[in-house]
Amino acid sequence: MKWYLALNEGGTRGDIGLHTKLAVLSALQHTDLAPHLLYTGNRNGFTEWLEARGVNIINSRLPYLSVIEELAAAGRYHMLTVGHWLRTNVCLEEREDEHVFYTDVDVLFLKRPELAAIQPRYFAAAPEFDPTSWNYFNAGVMVLSPQAMRDDYAGFERYLVETLREKTHNFHDQIAYNVFYRGRWDRLPLELNWKPYWGLNDAAALLHFHGPKLGAISAIVEDRWHWDSNHGRQIGSLFIRHFESYLHAFQNIEAYIPALDAAEQDYLGHLLARLRSFDPTPHMQGVDVKFMDFRMFPE
Repeated sequence: MKWYLALNEGGTRGDIGLHTKLAVLSALQHTDLAPHLLYTGNRNGFTEWLEARGVNIINSRLPYLSVIEELAAAGRYHMLTVGHWLRTNVCLEEREDEHVFYTDVDVLFLKRPELAAIQPRYFAAAPEFDPTSWNYFNAGVMVLSPQAMRDDYAGFERYLVETLREKTHNFHDQIAYNVFYRGRWDRLPLELNWKPYWGLNDAAALLHFHGPKLGAISAIVEDRWHWDSNHGRQIGSLFIRHFESYLHAFQNIEAYIPALDAAEQDYLGHLLARLRSFDPTPHMQGVDVKFMDFRMFPE
């Protein structure tokens, strides 16, 4: 099966680029998925690294890019969101397969995912924060039907463009999928979009660093994290409350460090050392994960 990721040029640097490399290395180790990257921007050393490992990089332009550019010029939106919106192009670029696998770049394959029996009408997805709540799904991992979504695309694009112009900063791709496909999506097994803050699961095939990513984790264990915002408290609380699960997740990352560049090896080696000596206890008092009860829709 084809595996799709999406990224803009800005994402080729820093922690997002490193997450992407780890995702690709783990896929090569544990799966026979054919990796395809939807990409916008100039090619560089990062894209060369991916191509050398068999990733098919597809230059892909959003049909509604001019709308985002217009809103960004007016200070009402941000061009950094383009990489996220690129997932809506999967159905436009894929013209061969009945079903394909899409993930965000911040994933790690732990074993071969069993995908053949998952054949949704449009797409299958798993919950956002609470693994027992199917009220609102996470669009970071999906098995999707390109043909069905392509047939639906004109209406979907019309909806998202109208809503972008209306809501701007409060609107993003995951909300678009949840609202437009309300009641029309299928359930994805949790093991295909397992989050570290859900605890340990030997059956999990894919680990999604949804929430705390490499940069945030590094800042927390080095006492550089900003706890004085809602976002900071939420991300920090997920990590502190489930520290042992994150430490275990990094043991899976360790196997791929030798395949990375020297600077990336040093960065992850240092981070692993800090994790192993980190004591989350002093931060426990401020932990608050009530936001995980979020419901977007009435039950």
